[in-house]
Amino acid sequence: MDRQARTTEVMKIFTKLRDMGLGITEYDEMIRFRHLCNAFIRSGEPMRGKIPIPGTQRVVWYHFDSNRVDCMLKYDETV
Repeated sequence: MDRQARTTEVMKIFTKLRDMGLGITEYDEMIRFRHLCNAFIRSGEPMRGKIPIPGTQRVVWYHFDSNRVDCMLKYDETV
């Protein structure tokens, strides 16, 4: 996947998160996620992980590699 394709896929994620009320600047955790996404766009290095968003009962799970860009928002009542 080239840089343009990575950018397009990540922008789709940001749009969905914004539509859900989890804008990329409203929570420190989302700012951290944005930085991770930008690093992936620049380098293309695979990364995966999860970022809990306190107070929302949501956890962002992400998996980025050379073939796919996946992101899920999961419910967790303990967050």
